[in-house]
Amino acid sequence: MDHKKKIYRVAEAARLAGVSASTLRLWEKEGLIVPDRSEKGHRRYDADHVTRLKRIASLRKDRRLTIAGIREDLRKSSPEAGTPRDASDAIPEVKKRKQLEDEIARLKRIVAEQTLELNMLREVHSPKRPGPARKREG
Repeated sequence: MDHKKKIYRVAEAARLAGVSASTLRLWEKEGLIVPDRSEKGHRRYDADHVTRLKRIASLRKDRRLTIAGIREDLRKSSPEAGTPRDASDAIPEVKKRKQLEDEIARLKRIVAEQTLELNMLREVHSPKRPGPARKREG
């Protein structure tokens, strides 16, 4: 008999919880769930994750709680539930993501500034096209 745990990918875990895969990613970003990761970085959910996802989905749908409300409810129900499983592993990833988002924003600003400068230079240095020739009346 195989005693391996059943592992679900994000789409299947989302289906089991009755939500979309993007919702699971949001909940992960908000720290409500921390899935395991494969060697290639793919999210992996086990039965415990799915149970937690179903609870979160129920709190959201049935009790209409916000993310903060869900977090608080999970924390009150059991101290370890207030912090995502393997949270110590998630913290560096969250910090890294924030750093990357900041860097992307910085680079977008630079590109916008340089595009503006380039367009201004093109206007200054582009040859003026003469308008249509006027007939001289004489």
